[in-house]
Amino acid sequence: MDTEQLKLEEGESVISAVRKHWFILLSKTFGICVTGVVPLFIIVFLLSNTHTIGFVSEPALLYKPAAFFCVVWILFMWMMFFGVWTNYYLDMWIITNRRVIAIDQKGFFRRSVASFRFERLQDITVEIDGFIPTLLDFGTVRAETAGHSESFIVDDIPHPRDIKALIQEHADQVISVTINPNNSTAL
Repeated sequence: MDTEQLKLEEGESVISAVRKHWFILLSKTFGICVTGVVPLFIIVFLLSNTHTIGFVSEPALLYKPAAFFCVVWILFMWMMFFGVWTNYYLDMWIITNRRVIAIDQKGFFRRSVASFRFERLQDITVEIDGFIPTLLDFGTVRAETAGHSESFIVDDIPHPRDIKALIQEHADQVISVTINPNNSTAL
């Protein structure tokens, strides 16, 4: 989703758009590739060793069903990769100078879009859990707001402490303008 398609308020500008860390896409893609290739090697092994295994008298009869299974399996893996990529690309937090817009893609045809204004921000926390997330600096940012029962959560984003600092900085600016309207140069 391009940030140009987003309806912004007058005077509102996009500061940052944050997607999941590249390692998440890489690890899920690697898992799909392994899942896609291993059954194909098993089929090739079984077809090349039918005479030693002895479960089929005519190995040539298995070539067409095996080829069909391979094509269907690869097509299924391709669809899984496309689903992972779609969720990776369309899940994001868009940080503007007035609010945070959380876009959560839930499959191909379902999306949840929610936002919170900086005036409503009560608490923002960062969680980095594990060796690889610590090494590559990605984690979870959780924002709790006034009047909203659920937290706004974005998982596996790069540089979560920087995102927290960015949100906190702009929230402080908005709150200082709200408290002292004469100081409108902060925005």
